[in-house]
Amino acid sequence: MIFYLLSVALILTACFIFYKVLLQQETFFPLNRFILIGCLALSFSIPFIPIPQEWSFRKANTQIERFIPLAPSNSIAAPENNTVSQPILKKSETVDTVAEKPSSFFKDLSFYEIMIWAYWLGVVIFAVNFIVQLGSLLYKAYSSPFIKDGRFRIIELSGNEAPCSFGNNIFINPEKYDWDTYSQILLHEKIHIQQGHSYDILFAELALIFQWFNPFAWLYRKAVEDNLEFLTDNELLAHSNIERASYQMSLVKVSVPRFPISLTTNYNQSILKKRLVMMNAKKSNVNSTWKYLFIFPLLLLFVALLNEPMAYGSANVKNNTADKFQPIDTEGTWFATIRNDQITIRFESDEDGKSNSSHTFSLSEFKNLPQNKEGNFTLTRDPGTIAFAGKFDGKTGMGTYKFNADATFLSFLAKEGVEAKDKDALVFCMVNLTKNFVNSLKAEGYTRFTKDDLIPLAALKIDVEYIRSLKNAGLTNTSLQDLIPLKALDIDGAYVKDIKNSGYKNVNAGNLITLKSQGIDGDFIKNAKASSGVSASSSTDNQMLALANEKGQKGSKGPKGDKNSNHDSDEDHTLDNLITKKVLNITPAFAKSFTDNGIKVSDEELIPLKTMGITADFFKEFENIGVKLEAEEAISLKSIGLTANEYTDYKKLGFKNLTLSDVISAKATGTSVSFISSMRKKGHDYTSIEKYVTMRVLSID
Repeated sequence: MIFYLLSVALILTACFIFYKVLLQQETFFPLNRFILIGCLALSFSIPFIPIPQEWSFRKANTQIERFIPLAPSNSIAAPENNTVSQPILKKSETVDTVAEKPSSFFKDLSFYEIMIWAYWLGVVIFAVNFIVQLGSLLYKAYSSPFIKDGRFRIIELSGNEAPCSFGNNIFINPEKYDWDTYSQILLHEKIHIQQGHSYDILFAELALIFQWFNPFAWLYRKAVEDNLEFLTDNELLAHSNIERASYQMSLVKVSVPRFPISLTTNYNQSILKKRLVMMNAKKSNVNSTWKYLFIFPLLLLFVALLNEPMAYGSANVKNNTADKFQPIDTEGTWFATIRNDQITIRFESDEDGKSNSSHTFSLSEFKNLPQNKEGNFTLTRDPGTIAFAGKFDGKTGMGTYKFNADATFLSFLAKEGVEAKDKDALVFCMVNLTKNFVNSLKAEGYTRFTKDDLIPLAALKIDVEYIRSLKNAGLTNTSLQDLIPLKALDIDGAYVKDIKNSGYKNVNAGNLITLKSQGIDGDFIKNAKASSGVSASSSTDNQMLALANEKGQKGSKGPKGDKNSNHDSDEDHTLDNLITKKVLNITPAFAKSFTDNGIKVSDEELIPLKTMGITADFFKEFENIGVKLEAEEAISLKSIGLTANEYTDYKKLGFKNLTLSDVISAKATGTSVSFISSMRKKGHDYTSIEKYVTMRVLSID
């Protein structure tokens, strides 16, 4: 959330600076209003916009969310309900999650959490202030005497309050002004109401509630209000018989020290000097509208900088029958079911049975199970011993248990840098973590690990044989954290060799995890290369897929702390390119449909073409009217919905030297054929389509 709030603040600040530097002095007040409100809305919405990988400066988050099963996916038939779902352990969880409750709420808060609490406290304070202001306005509007003037309600005030408006209500003390000044104030406030300026103020206030910490948000809200006053002054002088000098004098007369509520549009005196300057300023030239176009690259820059691209490569690795692992206490109640040579035991550590965990063991690990009578039996492993008391009735049993940790095992782990408690040892016992397993990891070069690493490694049975099979396939320097999703996704040496035999010799664990999670194998890669004419057999190290999610990114740390080398990526076959092709189902047949019709399309261009539903027929439609399109032009035309028939209609208007770019500009700005025809009927007969585009942008009738 912090990143989102800071992203909004950054965009809002940039938009304010853009307006302040380039647009504030322009007299296109309606256009300024549109820019201010539009940028305000986009500031909050831009961070949510998903964008293709190739448009972003960031890389898609292809990290696997690692959910690792603690036990085989067998179910247990307890005496009560016969069904118990299998638990799993999330990588970030440990048995400490049910440790003692914190004695102090604020003591255990992190700096990040304190910031979140402080932010929401500010939001609440400013939201309450907003509601109080709104309630005060509505109460005053509907409890004070008023005069009905068409759609307007003129609320009569008393005292030394400045006139203002909100909704369709005008607040004014008629006794303070002469008739001419009073009439001008009413005309001014009626323009505010007719053009819905209250909505702009409300929107700016709501944005300020959530950006209260951003000083530029306060300045932005002031800029919105100032521009509304400039706009209203301009409209009043342009469409009424009021003399400029008389109106400006009335502004001076109305100056009062007490200002109205900030939610209102008011006969604002706090910017009196600015308003007088703008009323007497020279009208901006139409040619200066080019400044407004810079807002588009500015916003696109923030989209590329801040927005994370669509993550085609993310996936959850889960056991099909697994639920969430719930750690249990070292003593409690057990229920068991025997099936063939296995025994599945559900452990419960509280009276209501909410804290439970089920695990399957080999029946050979238990001796002398008490049948039809009370008795004791044990399960002993390196981490400790679970002592059971109870009895079995046929294939089912129940009773109580108590776990005793092995002090020598905990001491052994402590020497390896792993601090563990008795509850941790119980989990180690469940997954059968042994001293030999830890020593085998050390023998393979993994000298640093935590209990969060050891639990899923043991649960998935990531042994020396598996690690060496990956190394023999050429996957070296793989971290413990990468071994977990590799094993969970069933990525073995055969899969590694399959990917390498497809032509890509330099792949790392991250690549393989992403490829496997998307179902991409060697055959798919070969087909993807064939679709763009790249021979898999001729691939060299300079024609490899990107070895990391970002060029120049550091490789995964291996057991010795080494880092994988980075290589140049084949620009036509990056990892993201392959994933996108898989997701969009871009087949060799799709690529061949363009080449068969003489259309040159690069590998990267296939992605937007497929995404936008552009086929070879789209190119042929334009060829039939004498226009040979490039792929980029086809994408631009499709994005604005310009068809071959519509292009022909523009040509029929008779413009000389009409280019495809001219037509794209006209279509994108809403300068339609019907608009141009209507302007010509009104006497606006120009030889250049650019004139009509300018008229449309400025909304000139």
